[in-house]
Amino acid sequence: RKLSIFSTGHAFMISLRSAQPRRACAMPHSRKAKCAAACASESTDIFTPASTHLDIARGCLDRGKHLLIEKPLAASFSEGRILVESAEKNGVVLHVGHSEAFNATFSKLLSYGPKPLFMEVHRLAQYSPRGTDVPVVLDLMVHDLHLILRLCKEEPDCDTIAATGVAVISDDIDIANVRLVFPSGCVANLTASRISAKRMRKIRIFSKDNYFSADLDSGVLDHYFMTDAKPLAQGMPFNFQKETVASVDALEAEHHAFFNEIMGEGRGVGVQGKEALSVLKIADRIMQQLQKKT
Repeated sequence: RKLSIFSTGHAFMISLRSAQPRRACAMPHSRKAKCAAACASESTDIFTPASTHLDIARGCLDRGKHLLIEKPLAASFSEGRILVESAEKNGVVLHVGHSEAFNATFSKLLSYGPKPLFMEVHRLAQYSPRGTDVPVVLDLMVHDLHLILRLCKEEPDCDTIAATGVAVISDDIDIANVRLVFPSGCVANLTASRISAKRMRKIRIFSKDNYFSADLDSGVLDHYFMTDAKPLAQGMPFNFQKETVASVDALEAEHHAFFNEIMGEGRGVGVQGKEALSVLKIADRIMQQLQKKT
């Protein structure tokens, strides 16, 4: 377990972390000590296993502490709703650490205002014991569920979700593939794995007259866009633009957004509790689909 203290001159925050999921929830006395420490701050940053979020976060929110909590918001939609309602009742800021929202390449992609018709998303990682207290859907895929919600600006039809997944190394789902259909007609195909040989974080978007390929690791953004330069009979009429986006410290940007929200200077870039709850709603339905097949 680790206790970190942050101060920006405007806000004072205590960060609660645990690298060992079992120890994070082993003793009630330990949790009480964490909450007692958090009570000395104006805000708290919680980076503990998802299975402990409800217990620790609710104690902080009920004491009127602004809260930045690691993704996912909670281990389930029902638990996440309790935290969102607690934040609203106590009039405090609740942000969730979907840090990919601050990835510079994703921000650049978003600036083009794409209107997706079809999306292919891959998030592959090498195996690590960290995060295995939850299935890969809550460990990795939640990042991309959040990103596609920001891209589509709508929730998918949860009744048409198609999902497959298997447990390979851990006792829970280690690799999963999901197909989502949105009211606009957009279809998104997502794959997440925590047992891959190579790491990959890539989003491909097909939209009217445009194709984007964003590598969230390397920062390379490819953009193909149609032109009227020549008729189709003479070949595909497109232009190509490739750019490498300079990286930024996503965690620092995330914390600045959190502090600005506390100070009443938020610009809507931080991931609010309600937004993260929408992600959990979809994740829950995905898990329901997966559990039917196991």
